[in-house]
Amino acid sequence: MVVGNPKKIDLSTSSFERMIERGNLYVDKTRIVENFIEEASSVQLITRQRRLGKSLNMDTIRCFLTDKVDNRHLFKGLYIEQSHAWKYVNSSPVFYFDFKGLNPQSYMETVYFMIIKYIESYCEGKNLPKSVLNYISNNKFNDTDGFLHLTEAVHQATGKRSYLLIDEYDKMLMDNHKTEKYEEIRQYETLLFSAGFKGNPYLEKALITGVMRISRESLFSGLNNIDVFDIFSDTTYTDDYGLTEEDIDELQTMINFDKAKLKAWYNGIMVNGKPIYNTYSTMTFLKKSEYECYWAMSGIMDTIAELINEDRRKTLTRLLNGEKLCIRLEKRISLMDLLDNVGDEDFYSLVVQAGYLSVKKLSAESSKMLLSIPNIELMKAWKDFIIKKVFRVVSTYVRSIFENSDNLPLFTKDLERIITDRLSYHDLAALQSEDRQKAHEVLYHVFLLGLLCADGHTQRKYPLSNRESGDGRFDIFLERAEGNFIFELKSSEDADNLEKDAQSALEQITAKRYGVENSTKRLVKVGIAFSKKKCKIFCEETNLN
Repeated sequence: MVVGNPKKIDLSTSSFERMIERGNLYVDKTRIVENFIEEASSVQLITRQRRLGKSLNMDTIRCFLTDKVDNRHLFKGLYIEQSHAWKYVNSSPVFYFDFKGLNPQSYMETVYFMIIKYIESYCEGKNLPKSVLNYISNNKFNDTDGFLHLTEAVHQATGKRSYLLIDEYDKMLMDNHKTEKYEEIRQYETLLFSAGFKGNPYLEKALITGVMRISRESLFSGLNNIDVFDIFSDTTYTDDYGLTEEDIDELQTMINFDKAKLKAWYNGIMVNGKPIYNTYSTMTFLKKSEYECYWAMSGIMDTIAELINEDRRKTLTRLLNGEKLCIRLEKRISLMDLLDNVGDEDFYSLVVQAGYLSVKKLSAESSKMLLSIPNIELMKAWKDFIIKKVFRVVSTYVRSIFENSDNLPLFTKDLERIITDRLSYHDLAALQSEDRQKAHEVLYHVFLLGLLCADGHTQRKYPLSNRESGDGRFDIFLERAEGNFIFELKSSEDADNLEKDAQSALEQITAKRYGVENSTKRLVKVGIAFSKKKCKIFCEETNLN
């Protein structure tokens, strides 16, 4: 169900009350309240990709359950009003903690004073347990029994068990996983959650949300009553985060847009194999009526950039080339491992859980997942990421070859500069194969393909690599408004052979009739030879009309 004014889309708030009272467009996700109440586990961890409405859903649960105010009018006409869970509306103490807003230098004090404020709001003028009085009077910020003290005090004052809501529990951990504060934060959260959630007789239920499933460092090891609902296997909250096909169909009855195009841009992130639409990007499009990449880079991308080695760069380049790849993932992430030589299973799990790749399980028996870049928006985000984070420099002249083949000296100079900046002697020396020159050629091939993939001015989503054409298989084909471009690459034994090998590469394009199928545009043939960090380029134009 969709309610509110389709012309009033607020992208700046996670307040359910504000969304409803101002008549803003709202896609009804109140069924999450029913799912949360009905789920048997008393402690639940829900992990989801970024920008799928986690904070708004958390506030919706808070507004529904809190006994501090009568919010029933906010839910009028929504799913939950007709649910058997309606009897729980505004019935219980609810305490919400937003961990994404905590400062690593003062987080203990902030949580402490929030707990004190909550205790005072329920217990002012009432006798408190001695342990709670000591907690209040001692100002001991690092006391990790805070949640236990809070729920005990409120239970004594009201006779009710409390709900605890923890939003973005992993934000501080991710932001500080490379700093000296990380272990302190990890220990604090571990002890805080253990004391507050494990065997707490004053707790009704707890809900924890985050992006990552961090569980290999004992963060939740003390909780034998926790259930995890992640993107890999969650069947309970599948439709509660992001927008479903049904949501989009209803939005289309209110707002005129091309559903097929919207799907190509913003659909495809998977939750337990079900494709969903990115909430923030879809709503931003509906507000602005412009198809753009609204997926802003997060701090996680800095970590991803630091963890990319040559093999992972090749894999990402293949994904940018539109391929779907079978890769083994570790569902749980160890942030400490990210400081060391993190394995591929952790690396790709990090990228998937952050929402930058789509994942689908092949079968119940298989431990591998099918990875892909699922839509145009993420394809553009990856291209921007490759330029800014992987190559670290923005090419000034790489595009010059598309504009005018007379710019070859500038293109060559810039390509050599990027190779010098991004490839090391060890990248080249470490390659071992029976055909060393062929191995080097593959490295340069992948490197150039990645650079061309990062160019956002292609007519196609991506360049094509190693496809049959004419009487053979070209290295790279690129379609642009200025014409079609075919690149053939050679690896030279030494710099003295660069000119000869580049000319040979150019002649191969003609001899093998690469590009003969694309006879409607100007064809630009580019032969490139590499030797360590030097290259030579020859270019020839042909009008195939």
